[in-house]
Amino acid sequence: MRKGHCVNRLILCTFFLTVVSLQASIDGTVVNKSTNKPQPGVNITLVKPGAQGMQTIGTTVSDATGRFVFEKDQPGGGPQLLQALYDGVNYNKLMTPNIPTSNVELDVYESTKSAAVAKVAQHMILFEPTASSIGVSENVVVNNDSTNTYSNPAEGSLRFFLPPAANGQVKVQVQGPQGMPLPRAAERTEKEGIYKVDYPIKPGETQFEVDYALPAGTPFTFRGEVINIKGMPVAGPVRLIVPAGVTLTGTDLQSVGTEPKTQASIFNVTATGAFSALISGVGSLRTPETTQPDQSDSPQVTEGQPQIYRHMGWLLGLALAILAVGLVYLYTSSPVRAPYGK
Repeated sequence: MRKGHCVNRLILCTFFLTVVSLQASIDGTVVNKSTNKPQPGVNITLVKPGAQGMQTIGTTVSDATGRFVFEKDQPGGGPQLLQALYDGVNYNKLMTPNIPTSNVELDVYESTKSAAVAKVAQHMILFEPTASSIGVSENVVVNNDSTNTYSNPAEGSLRFFLPPAANGQVKVQVQGPQGMPLPRAAERTEKEGIYKVDYPIKPGETQFEVDYALPAGTPFTFRGEVINIKGMPVAGPVRLIVPAGVTLTGTDLQSVGTEPKTQASIFNVTATGAFSALISGVGSLRTPETTQPDQSDSPQVTEGQPQIYRHMGWLLGLALAILAVGLVYLYTSSPVRAPYGK
C-alpha cells in the first residue's frame, strides 16, 4: 500500500507541476540592437489589450545584465504586449498564446535626430472623385536600413501639404515595422498649410497614410506641394494615381503609364515644390467589400478560455497514462496476486 500511495502522490505532483508550467512567468532580455549588447535600466510594462483598452498587468526595469521578469502573466487567453521605453521611443513585442514566454528578446535601438538614416522609398497620392467629394489618400513609405531609430519631434517624421479646401480635416495612420496601423495626430507647422507627423522611424519599413476629402467638382484643380523632411533622402518623384474613368492633366505632370490590373493611370510630379493638376471624371479603386480601418489603438482581441483549457486534452491523456502505469505496477506487485503468479 505504501507503494500505491507513492505512485498516487507522483501522479498528483506530475499533474500539478504540468498545470503550473502552463501559467509560467514571462522573462527575457532587453537587447540594444544598435550595440548588440544587453541593455540595462529599461522601463518595461506588461499590458493586455482588450475591449476596454490597455490593462496594465505589471511594470519592471531591466537589470544590469538586461534581464527582466514578470512573475505573473494574465490568465484568460489572448495576446499580451511588452512595452519598453528607451531613449525616448516606445518599443513593443506582442506575446501571443502560442509563443514561448521564457527567454524573450525585447529589442530596442539608439535614437538619432539625423534624418539621413531614413529614406523615402515611395510617395503616392491617389485621387478618387465622386459626385459628392474628392477623396485624397497620400501614402508614404519610409525605409530605415540603419541600426538607429530616427526620432525628431521638432522636425517630425513626415510633412505634407493640406489644401485649404480640406478645412483642416485630416486622418493619419502609421504602421511601423511588424506593427499594426495606428492613428496619429497631424500637427500644424509654422508654415501655412504644412502639417507634420511625429512618429519614430525604427529600423525597417514605416508606412504613413494621410486621408482627407475635397469638395466635388469636375473639372477640379488640385493645388499641392512636394514637402520633404530636411536631410531625408528621397528615392524618386511623387506619383499621382487616378482610377479608370478619371483624367489628370497639368504642366507639372509626366505620364508613367497604366497599371494593368486596375487600369489606373500613374503620373510623376516633375515640380520640386508647388504643383497643380486638373482632375476630370469620377471613379474609384475601392471595392464594395472595402471597409474603413479600425481607429482603435488596441489590437483586435478574441475572447477565449484560460490557457490551461487549450491543453486540457493532452493533460488528461498524460494523467491517464501515469495512472495506467501506476495501476499496472500495483497489479504486478500486489501480494494478493503473487500466489497466482508462481
